[in-house]
Amino acid sequence: MKPSLQQHIESTLTYFELFSYPLTSTEIHRFLNFACSLNDVEDQLVLMKKNGKIVCSEQGYYSRQHQPQWSVEREMGNKRAEKLLKLSSHFVRVIKRFPFVEAIAISGSLSKYYADRDADIDYFIITTTNRLWIARTLLHLYKKLTFLRGHQHYYCMNYFIDQSALEIGDKNIYTAIELVTLLPVYNQEAILKLKHQNGWFAEFLPNENLNQDERFLLPMNNGFFKSFLESFINVLWAKRLNQFFMQLTDRKWRAKWKKKSFPMDTYNQALHTSLHVSKNHPDDFQFQVLNALKNNKPLTKPPTCLR
Repeated sequence: MKPSLQQHIESTLTYFELFSYPLTSTEIHRFLNFACSLNDVEDQLVLMKKNGKIVCSEQGYYSRQHQPQWSVEREMGNKRAEKLLKLSSHFVRVIKRFPFVEAIAISGSLSKYYADRDADIDYFIITTTNRLWIARTLLHLYKKLTFLRGHQHYYCMNYFIDQSALEIGDKNIYTAIELVTLLPVYNQEAILKLKHQNGWFAEFLPNENLNQDERFLLPMNNGFFKSFLESFINVLWAKRLNQFFMQLTDRKWRAKWKKKSFPMDTYNQALHTSLHVSKNHPDDFQFQVLNALKNNKPLTKPPTCLR
């Protein structure tokens, strides 16, 4: 027997309760693994609340558990996120000027309009084909300078793909939600193309309409210096240079992984390193979330980058 709409609503609330994050009816509808209208969801929420299956806070947020502080913390986090998103334009303006950076999106909790008190700004970056590791290396050399001013948390660039690898390999509820919530801040068209290229997300989120928030977008103007640098690098055996930087980074990461005594059999999942993809998630937050969801256990710690 297929799960009912109410069961799917409970599953959606369960997922976000891993993050102590209650939802509005619109958000429940968006992240529901059940094709229906918003009115259908709202009708069921009324019944579920009446039957004691869920609670609704004074602020209008739904959860399975009676946790009033979740709604208070959510609203505080939403306000922090709004300020941080406005601030992000300063850092995106820097990133977009680097050679071979084609598109930028905000990812992580900030893309869902929530920020902890010590939140980072996480970026999902699309680069020119066969230039990912050149772009990434230059950006991370610059990031080292940001430590001098204490701005390193505003440059958490932990996921890169190039234009030839737009399809996300992992296909599950976690990656579906992370994909559709990517918040475009530079080259909206490319980010939308990425989402359409991964139409499989509809298997998990059939009500998602891919409406884009354009409030934080920066204009598409590369500038002469960026174009000049790209042309200059392209005549310097760029493909070989790109591969060299990939191999150099992989060796460095493997050495750090081994030094920290992490299991080597989880390395490729946590730190995906190929010519067209670079994913730096040493805590493998995707595994943590899916495992917690499967076993009904709380999350242990937020994701970090391998330094």
